[in-house]
Amino acid sequence: MVIAIDGPAGTGKSTIAKMLAEAADLPGGKYVYVNSGNLYRAITLGCLRAGIGAGDEEAALAYARGADIAYREDGAVSLNGEDVSPLLHTDEIDGSVARLSSIVPIRHIVNSLVRRVARGVNVVVEGRDMTSVVFPDAEFRFYLDASVDARAGRRHAQGVSERSLPEIRSAIVERDEIDRNKDEGSLRIEPGAVYVDTSDLTITQVYETLIRQVQKKGKSMGNIDDSEDIKTADSTESAIQTQLQEEYLKTMEQLEEGQLVNGTVIQVTPDQVFIDVGYKSEGKIPIAEFETAPVVGDEVQVILVTKENKYGEVIVSKQKADVKIFWKKLRQAFQDHSPVEGTITRQVKGGYDVFLGGDVHAFLPISQSDVQKVEKAEKFLGLKSMFYVERLYSENKINIVVNRRRWLDEETERKRQEFFDTTEIGAEVTGVVKSFTSFGAFVDLGGFDGLLHINDMSWGHVTRPRDFVKKGQEIKLKLIRIDPDEKRINLSLKHFSEDPWVHFNEKYHVNDIVKGRVTKLTDFGAFIELEEGIEGLAHISEFSWIKKIQKPGELLSLGDEVECMILGYDIQAERVSLGLKQVAANPWTGIAEKYPVGTRLTRKVVKITNAGAFIELEEGIDGFLHGDDISWTKKVKRPGSELEAGQDVEVMVIAVEPENRNIKLGIKQLEEDPWKSFAETYRPGSPVEGEVASITDFGIFMKVPGGIEGLIHKTNLVEGRDTNPDEALKKFQVGDKINAVVLELQSDKQKVSFSIKDYEKKVHRDEISRYMAEEETGESTFTLGDVLKSKQDNSPGE
Repeated sequence: MVIAIDGPAGTGKSTIAKMLAEAADLPGGKYVYVNSGNLYRAITLGCLRAGIGAGDEEAALAYARGADIAYREDGAVSLNGEDVSPLLHTDEIDGSVARLSSIVPIRHIVNSLVRRVARGVNVVVEGRDMTSVVFPDAEFRFYLDASVDARAGRRHAQGVSERSLPEIRSAIVERDEIDRNKDEGSLRIEPGAVYVDTSDLTITQVYETLIRQVQKKGKSMGNIDDSEDIKTADSTESAIQTQLQEEYLKTMEQLEEGQLVNGTVIQVTPDQVFIDVGYKSEGKIPIAEFETAPVVGDEVQVILVTKENKYGEVIVSKQKADVKIFWKKLRQAFQDHSPVEGTITRQVKGGYDVFLGGDVHAFLPISQSDVQKVEKAEKFLGLKSMFYVERLYSENKINIVVNRRRWLDEETERKRQEFFDTTEIGAEVTGVVKSFTSFGAFVDLGGFDGLLHINDMSWGHVTRPRDFVKKGQEIKLKLIRIDPDEKRINLSLKHFSEDPWVHFNEKYHVNDIVKGRVTKLTDFGAFIELEEGIEGLAHISEFSWIKKIQKPGELLSLGDEVECMILGYDIQAERVSLGLKQVAANPWTGIAEKYPVGTRLTRKVVKITNAGAFIELEEGIDGFLHGDDISWTKKVKRPGSELEAGQDVEVMVIAVEPENRNIKLGIKQLEEDPWKSFAETYRPGSPVEGEVASITDFGIFMKVPGGIEGLIHKTNLVEGRDTNPDEALKKFQVGDKINAVVLELQSDKQKVSFSIKDYEKKVHRDEISRYMAEEETGESTFTLGDVLKSKQDNSPGE
């Protein structure tokens, strides 16, 4: 059988293990004591002798594999044939053994050695991982523990260390940290192991506690014969009584002043409580030291203040015991990273004073008092809460610092995880509205938040979340979405009622005219609520048949009740298309019959643009007069120079496009096109008489009948290479009467050009032709010289 004992250094494991191994009445017979820690210490001693540091894992492992380590039944350890047991508890080894024992392959070597020793015999083994790794199936498993201060005091009292008490305490804390964080074989309490706190127990009390557990379990396992006890009961009764008396006297001798002992209430008076602590007289405690009055039979822990005063009385104190017990629990909470309860009593510089009990106070930094920034520090005064102990000592003085924020974070995470594990979609939950955002409200579900989105507050349109819920309000909601990975919780109010879209088909159809309320205006249209939960969009293009609406606000306001037509819908997407203009008749229907092409009208100019002018034909119906349609002959670059807003003008309808809602108007179409008449009268080469309309650097513009203007380029002003065109251009003035011939004509493009030079050529040719004709008939009165002289006399500039 195996009795396995684990625990940190200084808890009495070695002493208790030896005593158990020497006990005569253990199940299974004789036991061998095995101290696994001494095996690690032996390897550490060998490494130190060989000059191998604890940090050199490869060298340390090589040494451990080659070392000859033996373990004798009497508990002695030999290294390479030498008994090194007396050399294993030194400061040097204490400082290195924890790091060396954390090397996993070395742990495997020692564990194998311990198992070999235990093969075929009963053993009592102790160490750090006997119950968890080496003998996880041991018949008896114990975990001995004690506070850091108690263990440091024991080590110091042994006298084997040259370190001071604070140095020993610091070394124990450091080793505990290493032992608890080993990759393998870390120090921990295994499920099923019997936990014993030895901080305030004597070795005898610890031994008796373990021996009772072993005997009790051994009896249940059938390893102790009850019949033997029954047969010899009478014969051994007196021996038992003698043993009890000896144990009693032994216990009395072991009681020390200042020791924490267990007592039993034997009498309660209005002022005093009498306690039996197993001594020859009872102790008494003022009843004021009890929060609630005890009753006879209650067990109470007290401090033995004086064994016997001059009156022969035992002096005990429950108040001092409470303080000692409190400190024991506080140290344990610090080591185990478990929370303690306290009350925030007052504000101090940088934080709060927290009363933990037992006349013990701690400092709580304000930054660690809450998960959010503390705006009003006084709001936490009087608050009872849980805290983590961050520090107990500073520079060997009591200086307790606690942390509430870390506890709140862990508590929130615990509650959130519990929520994720136990709450299903569709479940009803209760929460308190915590804060608002533009997209909804956050609801406190008990330390963690869920989101009530604005779209999940109502089936209808919600503009402001505050209109549906109030801050601090407790509300019931439904869980509709949950994402444990992202830690997101989505809640809903609207899911307590039926979705109105379920029955949409039964109530609404395309082309139905319905009434609704304007709930939202955007740049592209208006949202109109037909009923709670059903909202449609009227696009801005569906507002009016005749008006150009730039912004929905020009026609609608929030809250307006309007009539509209259902143009279409998509139930899956929960969308409805609405139209406002469809409720009224379309004035563009039949517009072509009302204003046929060729219709003459006198109407008012309502707007002038760079391209032309809008002219109102009737309310909501405008026609457009383009600048090109103002005059046949004049190039109108700025319509505003010919027209002005409010002016009545006569126009003609020249085009109607109902599908594009467009009517084109013209002024020039009121008269016959002079270009057409000109083109019918004149052809290229035809002579024409006109006057100079304007002069430019490149020529002159000549106005001819019909108001048509055409260009005579300066190169076409005179004939002859010796004449400078620029000089010839200077001889003309606006208003001069001139003759020219049509050089080029494009009536469709309203373009024509003339030439004086070609006109003169034509006149000269005509005179020569006339002279030749007269010569043939003998009727000529001129000579050829007269003709040439006449040409010279008629040239420009002569």
